[in-house]
Amino acid sequence: MTMTVGKPVDASLFVGIYGVSEAARYINAADCAEDAYGVSLAGLTRWISRGMASPDRVRGAALTFEDVISMRVVAALRGAGVGWKAIDKSKTQLREATGAERPFASEYLWSGQGQVFEDWASSLIDADKKGKAAVDALRQRLIPANGLTFDDDSGMASSWTPAKGVMLRPNIQFGAPCIPGRRIPTSAIYDRVHGGDSPQFVAKGYDISIESLEAALDWESQF
Repeated sequence: MTMTVGKPVDASLFVGIYGVSEAARYINAADCAEDAYGVSLAGLTRWISRGMASPDRVRGAALTFEDVISMRVVAALRGAGVGWKAIDKSKTQLREATGAERPFASEYLWSGQGQVFEDWASSLIDADKKGKAAVDALRQRLIPANGLTFDDDSGMASSWTPAKGVMLRPNIQFGAPCIPGRRIPTSAIYDRVHGGDSPQFVAKGYDISIESLEAALDWESQF
C-alpha cells in the first residue's frame, strides 16, 4: 500500500479484524466460557451466514471487534436452547431501542440492568420458552465476568479482558491480545519464551512483571 506524504491515513486500516477461527479461539478461551457459552468453528461460520455478524464486515467472513463480543451473547443464547427466530427478533428489538447496528455489543445489554435490558429480556422470555434460562445465564454467569469497557459516546464495547492479564483493544496491535496497558502482544511473549529465552530475561527485556509474563503464557498455551 502506497501512502502519500501529508495525506491523512484512514485510522480504520489499523483496527482489528478477526478471522473466524481466531474469534472462536478467543471466545472459548475466555474466563467463564465453559459455564456460559461455547462455540465451534463450524457453528460460528453458520451464525455469520445467518447475519449475526456485521452486514458491512470486510474480507469475506472476517469479524470486527464488536462482532466477536456479539457472538458471545449469541453463543450464550444458543447454549441455553433459545431458537433463532427469538434471537433474530430480540436483536431487531434491541437494535431499535439502542440505535446500534450490533446491539449485542452494547453497554445496554452487558450492564444487565436498565429499562432497555428489562424490555429486551421480557421480549426474549415471551418469544421463546428457553428465554428465562438464557436471561438467567447471562445475568448469573456471563455479565458479572464480562471484562468489557465501553465507549462513553457510543456505548459500544471498546476493550475486552477475556482473562486476567490479557486485553484486546481493536485499535491496539490490530486487536491482538496484549499485556494490559502495553502494546505487547501475548504471542510475542510466548514466542520468545518457547524460542529458548528465560522468562526472567523476557520479562526484563519487555519491562513487565513475571506475573504479567505468566498470564500471557497461560493465555497463549490454550491455542
